[in-house]
Amino acid sequence: MKTSNIIAIILLLTVSILPTFVSAEALFIDTPFQEMEFDQNRPLPKVWTVCYPSCDDENKIDVNLMNKGENFFSIEQLQFIEEDFFEAKTIDNTENVELLFQLKNGLTHPVTRLSYRISKSSHKLELKISSSKPITIKIRANKMLLPEDIVGLGGLYNGTSLISFSPKGIEEMKHKTIQNHSEKLWHGARSRFWSFLISPGETIQSYSIQEIDPNSNAFALASNSESGEYHFILYLGPIERSALMRVSSQLKHLLYTALWDWLRWICFGFQMILSWVFTWVGNLGISIILLALIIKILLYPLSNVAERWQQEVNAIQAWLQPRLKKIKTNYTGEEAHQRTLALYQEKGISPMFTVKSLAGLLIQIPIFIAVFDMLGESIMLKGQGFLWINDLSRPDQWMNLPFVIPYFGGTFNLLPLLMTLITALSALNFQDKHLQGDLLKQQQIKLYLMALAFFILFYTFPAGMVLYWTASNSLQLIKALVVKHKT
Repeated sequence: MKTSNIIAIILLLTVSILPTFVSAEALFIDTPFQEMEFDQNRPLPKVWTVCYPSCDDENKIDVNLMNKGENFFSIEQLQFIEEDFFEAKTIDNTENVELLFQLKNGLTHPVTRLSYRISKSSHKLELKISSSKPITIKIRANKMLLPEDIVGLGGLYNGTSLISFSPKGIEEMKHKTIQNHSEKLWHGARSRFWSFLISPGETIQSYSIQEIDPNSNAFALASNSESGEYHFILYLGPIERSALMRVSSQLKHLLYTALWDWLRWICFGFQMILSWVFTWVGNLGISIILLALIIKILLYPLSNVAERWQQEVNAIQAWLQPRLKKIKTNYTGEEAHQRTLALYQEKGISPMFTVKSLAGLLIQIPIFIAVFDMLGESIMLKGQGFLWINDLSRPDQWMNLPFVIPYFGGTFNLLPLLMTLITALSALNFQDKHLQGDLLKQQQIKLYLMALAFFILFYTFPAGMVLYWTASNSLQLIKALVVKHKT
């Protein structure tokens, strides 16, 4: 037999057996916010990609989920289905793209129809299923939402958790079954910047959350519908206010969950300011520095009150110190105590007068908490660089160390050191007309200790947060230098 004939036979045999081994033709769905890939006859996503701010943005941030073996999203009733049971059809509408899977004629299966309606204007996806049996959807969040890996105190931002909305707010899922509420709520998982949530639609009479496993962040949503029609709404996207609100106003509660409502609104206000400045400036690092300046200006009335109260306390301390020292030198016991009380009465003050300075600090703490929560949870910082900083949502990692230091990690972060030096310079140049000698030194020592404490606390914090505090302290240093020059 000629060589050419042998080759022809081999090619024919290869072509005849290829359909058995080659997977079905892939289907791709592209929208501005989501990209999905399906097998032609398999009604479950094979690849699911979501983007922020959009998939067309050259600086986009995305999450690419591979659903090999349905390891993050599966429907129990389709577990053993054959690949050629369904035929697919794509319907492109103005507002969405719909991918419809229909059971082939002549075949029998509880699930006869399944469709994905993917929004073109948001991260919303609607899943509709026609089934003669109850539907159970299984989610395994550890396979899709990867946690952060920040060391030290910055590790507060690590982790993925299961969450469930309830009439009382957002709660973590525990080792128990969650029965449905009269109001259809959201259940799912969240990491620092991303969330995957599912909510039963109106066609479902009852549902429950089962098989909750916080260790692997897995759960199952078991649902029942008398009509045989099942409707679910899914959100896979960023934890960002506008993206969440486009799907459901309920989802905005994912932001700043640990704060009181009035503090959350302050966070939203700061987020709006930062977004506006970023739109104007185009550089997030500079925007954070300008945010520090704007907040300084907005807080001037509060900080002015706090400074005035502190000066009043300093004036009282300056008046009391030499007199108390004299009493301590010349008297002891009850007589010393009585003379000290008489001294306070003469000045018309309480022994607790120093609380006033603490109150001045306390009125500014909510602002401090709000701005740091906003920067810590803002996906805007993800992947944004500034100067030597590659990613403002992580520690600045100026250089790698040849060893790992417990709590501090294996990198040298330059920004916290600059922040500490600026704070120390502010302490060195601190002036108060009421404080002299030992009292002034004591106040400066307190400021030095505070600078050291913030260095330890902030060393592994995201660079965007440390940049804000560095900029704020720089403004305080400028003010101290101006006051010292005038003095």
